[in-house]
Amino acid sequence: MIAPQDGRLRLDRQRLKQHRKRLGFSQEALAEYCFDQRLCVSIASIKRAESGRAVLYRTARHLAEIYGVEVEALSVDAEEAAAVPAADSEEMESARVLIQLHAVVADQPTLATWVQHFGGSLAEEGTALFGLPRAYRSDAQRGLLCAATLVEQGVAKVVYLQAGQWPSATPPSIVEERSGVWVERGVAVQLAERFIFDDEGGDWLRYRHPRDESQEARFELVGRRVQLGQLQAILESTCDYQAGHLIYIRGVAGIGKTRLSAEFAEMAAAHADHHQAEVLDFGTRADEGPLMQLTRSLLQTSDETKGETIDEASLLARLSALRLPVDHAMLLRPLLGLAQPEDAQRLYAAMTPETRSQRLVLALRDTLLARSIHRPQLLVVEDLHWADEALLGTLTGLLQETLEAPVIWLFTSRLEQDPLETRLRPQLPESPLTLIELPPLRPQEAEALVASFGAVPTEHASRLVTQAQGNPLFLTQLLLFHPHCSLPASLANLVQTKLDQLTDLDRRAMCVAAVMGQRFSLALLQEVVGQADYRPELPQRYSLVRPLEEGSYRFVHDLILQGIYEGIPKIQRDRLHLRLAELYGETELGLRARHLHRARSLEAPNAFLEAVAAEMLRYRHEEAMALLRQCRAIDYAPKDEYRLVLLQGQVAMATGRIQAAREHFETARTFAREECQRITADLWLARVLNMLDALEAEEAILDGLLPLAEMLKDPLPLAEVLYLKGNLYFPRGDFATSRAYHTRALEQARLGGDVHTEIQALSGLGDAHYAEGQMRSTYELFDHCVALCRTHGHADLEASNLFMLGTARLYANETEAALADCFDAAELGKRVGNRRAEVVARLTASWVLISQGNPDAADEQVTQALAVARGLGSGRFEAFLLESRARIELITGRQAEARASIERAWQLVEQHRLTAFIGPWVLGTRALLEEDPEARLETLQQGEALLDAGCVGHNGYRFLVTAAEVSLLDHRPSAARHYAQRLTQLMAAEPCAWGEHHRALIEAHAVWLESCEENGESSALEALRDCWRQGEAAGLLMTMPCLAASRY
Repeated sequence: MIAPQDGRLRLDRQRLKQHRKRLGFSQEALAEYCFDQRLCVSIASIKRAESGRAVLYRTARHLAEIYGVEVEALSVDAEEAAAVPAADSEEMESARVLIQLHAVVADQPTLATWVQHFGGSLAEEGTALFGLPRAYRSDAQRGLLCAATLVEQGVAKVVYLQAGQWPSATPPSIVEERSGVWVERGVAVQLAERFIFDDEGGDWLRYRHPRDESQEARFELVGRRVQLGQLQAILESTCDYQAGHLIYIRGVAGIGKTRLSAEFAEMAAAHADHHQAEVLDFGTRADEGPLMQLTRSLLQTSDETKGETIDEASLLARLSALRLPVDHAMLLRPLLGLAQPEDAQRLYAAMTPETRSQRLVLALRDTLLARSIHRPQLLVVEDLHWADEALLGTLTGLLQETLEAPVIWLFTSRLEQDPLETRLRPQLPESPLTLIELPPLRPQEAEALVASFGAVPTEHASRLVTQAQGNPLFLTQLLLFHPHCSLPASLANLVQTKLDQLTDLDRRAMCVAAVMGQRFSLALLQEVVGQADYRPELPQRYSLVRPLEEGSYRFVHDLILQGIYEGIPKIQRDRLHLRLAELYGETELGLRARHLHRARSLEAPNAFLEAVAAEMLRYRHEEAMALLRQCRAIDYAPKDEYRLVLLQGQVAMATGRIQAAREHFETARTFAREECQRITADLWLARVLNMLDALEAEEAILDGLLPLAEMLKDPLPLAEVLYLKGNLYFPRGDFATSRAYHTRALEQARLGGDVHTEIQALSGLGDAHYAEGQMRSTYELFDHCVALCRTHGHADLEASNLFMLGTARLYANETEAALADCFDAAELGKRVGNRRAEVVARLTASWVLISQGNPDAADEQVTQALAVARGLGSGRFEAFLLESRARIELITGRQAEARASIERAWQLVEQHRLTAFIGPWVLGTRALLEEDPEARLETLQQGEALLDAGCVGHNGYRFLVTAAEVSLLDHRPSAARHYAQRLTQLMAAEPCAWGEHHRALIEAHAVWLESCEENGESSALEALRDCWRQGEAAGLLMTMPCLAASRY
């Protein structure tokens, strides 16, 4: 194998094809299979590799993984590799089709200057090239405009434009009698969408003028030759090597960021799918942002369908066509304005905000990667300086997830508020990033832009260039302005002058639109101006606005909007904001609040708080935080400080900022004016204190709340106080008191019809019964909990209750049902972000699988759960999981590893003070693995002492069974009977099928051991075998693993 050069290497084309055909894949099917395996290999990469051209080492590694071989097995040998570059070079040379301009001119320096202005290169006398090293349609456009400028400026009488291989193309025969610009037929066909030609039936067509009469189409990109070269190189590298890139274009307002990105999009059109989005600072709904724009574009099937509304059926069909999980629809519906089906809504509501964000990134990532298999993807997001933290977080997540795919991201931003250095780059340390800083146009470049407009008197052109000071937006707007005796001093003055030239209706409509925001609805504009058939045709011709899809328009630039907005008298602006707030009403509370705020209305603070509550119901917590910040900043109107701070706490709590939530709720208590407000604030504070394990402070709050809640007629606050109070006694081991409070909480919740608190109280009762070893009651309570969760859509509570139901089923000897519950609980916990539930569900699943004698599957569950538990920093669950791992290692004959695992588990028990939780359980397994007889006995005595001191109920079952097993292995049947008798006592309050089976098995073993000593073992052995058979049928084969290994 040859060493890869610059991370690239060539593979053996024949071997690649043989491997692919062995798997029965076409190139497209192979790319899709790679995608299913989470390996990013596009069709283009497969074609490139199978044609013998160099590919990225990553691509080679992925293909080797799919084919089940080493990379070396796919590589060409050194001799063959050395021969390939020449072929590649030859191919590249032959593929150099360029746009060629031919002119007869006397002034070669002037020709060179104009060619350079339009991004071309002078090749030889009278010949210029556009599109080195590869031509695109935009190169043809620039070549045409350069040719037109040469004729208009009198530099050349006739210019020819053709496409052909360079330098082997035959130049045209120059006809001296001709004048103007003549374009080869093939090139003219490409340009006919935007330009008019005279077709006289020959190979050459005469250029007339731009097709679009609105002058905006006449301004072509000039003066950005270096930047275009960078962009072209990035596009070609992406196409060749199928790797991602981030382009970041930065500059002051009006400097040409949008124009350059549009030029790049047009350049890439033949090679990549283009998706466009922009960040707006005002006037749009929360669900109209850039992510919505990108999502709609990514889910479209063709350019013809862009702009069409995506309904539920088309969303599901598109996901199916892209081979994506239907579950992704749940994350994409909010961006598409679609309602969630009932089951999906239940899951979506249960997710933590962090989980929603993470899964949205994954859904968008998968959509992007699925599309990138077939074609590179270009995603343009403009005006990133307006982006909030949530959007930047999502974009950085997507960038990190698409580095290995042919995905080009292009961001534009102003210098002011630019997030690159402070908020983006630190999150993307390894991302390939090209930063393009746009400077002002140089005088010669500005002159070229003026020349591209058409015939402009030299003196006037010079004044325009001087006035614009290198700003392309100002310059183009000046060119569109009919010159008077003096030029406007600024773009704002120019905009006001343009407004003066409009009709009264157009002028009023533009003022209304400016108040609405950069993007505005035509229907709403028509309603405000009172003209149902109004269309902004004249403002569009004056390049103030341009149409968008779906009946909306936007200002050509936000500096245009700003110029109009600032020119409206304040009293008129305020009236318009109030009118718009009235129209938005209850349907768009966020926009209503923001328009009231702009009018400095006294209603604004309450409007913001209403909008925050509405956004919370939609789980749009970032938008809620933004609204709260704006409300907090109001200094012209009184605010309801209690309600504001309470909402701040609720949003902080929902987004995982628990300490901040505590501070907000403590502040809310100080603003409470009524007793019901104080109770509400205290309840929220108590919940937060519980999450922070500040149990003493929580108890003090609850003790003060309880008498107040008992005096209320509403049972719901009392139900929650009682529930929280009951929770305090559980970690203290006072299960009876905990159960008493939860029983009262259950009564009050049912009285008030609060199903959520009813489920929590039932769950608390179930935990108390479990802690006391009463497994039948545990089963009944959690079965009821899960049924209520599913009936009323409380998926947030279902995951935790479902794994407890699985645990209870295990002690009822319903091992298959227990395993199904645990798998469902783990999946649900993962989907909604309840990682604790996922860990415990997988832990419980491992108990069942160990019991059934399936150590490999059990180890898989333990491995997954350990990864999550360690990520959470949960030593409590890690200790439990290591006990399970020790048993797996014991069953599979890895004694030394098992002892190391159980020792680490015991260290964690001591470190985290978990002796009451799982101490005896771990000590039982430790004794089972102990080789020294005296140490075994000491360990069992230590475990029994902890049991006597009071522990969670599962310790009794697990420790006593394992202690009996150790005793039987040591041929001490009387000791085993002692533990069996304690097991019987544990089940005195309630029977337990699991405990009864193992008690009987212990007794049968003890009888068999004694019969061996008396030489009368046959009947005892048969009874023992019968016990083992019953246990195996119930899935309890390996609860006593060492005895099971020698059971016959």
